Amino acid sequence: MLEGSIVVNGNAGAIAGVAIRGAEVVIHGNMGSRAGQVMKEGTLLCAGNANFMAGYMMYGGRLIILGNSGERVGEDMTGGTIYVAGKIESLGSDATITDYDSKELDSIQDFLERYKISAPKKFQKIVNAGKRLRYASTEQQIRSIPFFTFSGASQYWNQKIQEDIFVKSQIGRYRIRGYGGARTLPHLSDLGFRRDLSNSIEESNPVSKVNMHTKIGGLNGAKPLDLSMPVMIAPMSYGALSRSTKMAIGMASSMSNIAENTGEGGMSDAQRDAASQLIFQCLGGRLGWNIHDMKRADGLEIYISQGAKPGLGGQLMAKKVTKELAKIRGIPAGIDLRSPSRHPDVLGADDLVIKIEEFREATNYQLPVSVKLGAGRVRDDIKIAAKDGFDFIELDGMQGSTGAGSAEVLEYVGIPTLPAIIEAVDALEEIGRRKNIEIVLMGGLRDGVDAVKALCLGADAVAFGTSTIIAGGCIACMQCHVGQCVTGIATQDPEHEKRYNPEIEARNIHRFLESVRWQIAAITLGLGYKNTHKLNRDDLVALTPEAAEITGLELVPSRKKDLPDKLQMRIGNR
Repeated sequence: MLEGSIVVNGNAGAIAGVAIRGAEVVIHGNMGSRAGQVMKEGTLLCAGNANFMAGYMMYGGRLIILGNSGERVGEDMTGGTIYVAGKIESLGSDATITDYDSKELDSIQDFLERYKISAPKKFQKIVNAGKRLRYASTEQQIRSIPFFTFSGASQYWNQKIQEDIFVKSQIGRYRIRGYGGARTLPHLSDLGFRRDLSNSIEESNPVSKVNMHTKIGGLNGAKPLDLSMPVMIAPMSYGALSRSTKMAIGMASSMSNIAENTGEGGMSDAQRDAASQLIFQCLGGRLGWNIHDMKRADGLEIYISQGAKPGLGGQLMAKKVTKELAKIRGIPAGIDLRSPSRHPDVLGADDLVIKIEEFREATNYQLPVSVKLGAGRVRDDIKIAAKDGFDFIELDGMQGSTGAGSAEVLEYVGIPTLPAIIEAVDALEEIGRRKNIEIVLMGGLRDGVDAVKALCLGADAVAFGTSTIIAGGCIACMQCHVGQCVTGIATQDPEHEKRYNPEIEARNIHRFLESVRWQIAAITLGLGYKNTHKLNRDDLVALTPEAAEITGLELVPSRKKDLPDKLQMRIGNR
């Protein structure tokens, strides 16, 4: 809610006043757990008692409780104020009691008088203590290790391991960095094409010979995204990236006639103007989420998790939370921003059905509603998403990147992109829904070659994230979280951002996307098709035993099993 008021004459259930941004919610009775979760502005009043974790992860606004607070009041709050007239049963993590002045008391009494509620004579005021901010400072940079040499596979006590141990000895906690996992994992590069593609090289203009036109999200009656090729831009937020970078990506997506995605930080006017097709993402913190931007989007996306850190919420260091960004997201400027790992009003699959219907009703059933899933329990998650009625699924593998995340999570949590798409397709076939819902695969896809392999395995489209920002000047230093990106990409510092020319980089990203288009067309033609949607598993082979086991594809080269024993021994001893 952005404005207006709601008055409940009785009791309220869980998460009353969730994510309000300027409204007034008055409850004359008691209220359930986690009331005021991720609220940003406005007032939530409870005339009775609150249940546990009132004000959980609140960013701003005012929560007034005339009865008892419930346990762990103010848990993980980063902004806003809680006033309790009754007993404070226990304080949440990093919440503290402080003094209030007469003006605050007068304001509360005026508010209560408007709603004809008797005002207590005194309150206790709860605010964020600011002592346990998890990311209050970034670790000292010892040496710069580019992502391209970061896997550390060359030796046991390598440069990466030594740096990691030293930094942890200084900071005493886990480390945070940008990008994704650097370990060598099974990926699309472990697959090859069955046919000789040399004939496709002879075609001077394969793009003109291949139909790549793709529509995504129209299976349930919504207006689909209309793509010139089966490619999108992966979700990346304004906040993790600079305003100029989001503008450049938006302009490039328009030049190539594909869809852009806001990521989790809300929609700015600049990116809406730049992108001809824009998907608006909704995550658990409801950051920047509002009905006005929903209506000017071309698609809606419910974020459940991402491949780089499945099951976890977003992170944004205080240095990046500028006044402009804070205004869009509806939070205080300069806080270390953490968004919850789950949607406060989605506790199960049934709640997702309700949320999908809410989104469709709010946009007059015109926009496709998708879900973004980080690859974890892929088979179960895909079945739930299909049965809940999403228009398409965005599946993000472990090789995907992020603006900030725990290094341990980036490296060791999740499922790689290759097995993720295999499980996803199998899951849909098991419930007979393969032709009724579309999959957009992302997570470490680098070029058109990877895109074609993904399409062969069953994806309906792919999305590029990291590759687009590399095309736009990223040097892969993995310091995205710090806020001092020297290229002006992953920063909100105007001195750094002015180095980034969005018009020039938009053309660079566009040229990269056009090279992807050429690769998709040339390989499709070389495989014997004139339509990318004819690609299938029979066009691929596995190049490693691991890839063969994961995909079920034929391992090439394969050994003939009925050779004479002496010949087998001779081959084995080579």
